[in-house]
Amino acid sequence: MNIEASCGAGVHFTAVLLALSHSGCEHGCDTPELWSRPAWEERQAVSNPPPMNVTDCPDGLGRCDEGLVSVSRLGSLRSPCHGPTDECSCPWERIGSCPNGCAAEGVEVVIEREHAAPQLCAPTASAPPFSRTVAPDPAPAPDCEEGQRYRCIDSLVIDCDARAAGARCIRGCVAPGASVDDDGARREAAFAILCLR
Repeated sequence: MNIEASCGAGVHFTAVLLALSHSGCEHGCDTPELWSRPAWEERQAVSNPPPMNVTDCPDGLGRCDEGLVSVSRLGSLRSPCHGPTDECSCPWERIGSCPNGCAAEGVEVVIEREHAAPQLCAPTASAPPFSRTVAPDPAPAPDCEEGQRYRCIDSLVIDCDARAAGARCIRGCVAPGASVDDDGARREAAFAILCLR
């Protein structure tokens, strides 16, 4: 066996490998700028951009404005948003109109879609009763959660500030624990929204 021939082939192979490994370096691979921390971080930022800031838009909300009932739709918005107003606000879908106006103007509540229009519209004069007043009860009313103004529990609409029952729903609550959190809602409007109609 010829030792020179086998060593010559290994040297040739090593030279080709070395040439290929340096062929991608325009300014030389040993330059400090290529491997410096700021340059490395800049390349990482380009290849891995930071996550976009987004605002989540919930579904399951209902509101009534100027006699029109809308429900929220699930979505997300870029933040900050620089587009037109309709692209920079959470999506709402109009689902009905109220012949007698809203029970409470602009109040947003957590509500199932099928209950939104009947509950958020003001009741008509011919509508059957949906609640009746209750006599003051010396027993403490069930607790409300922070931020709730009215809450419906076991067919009772609780005035959270007064910590007392304000009405009893004839057909029960629209949903267990349903609440109105807006201070602008009057008592009668809260009864109309929270008592199943």
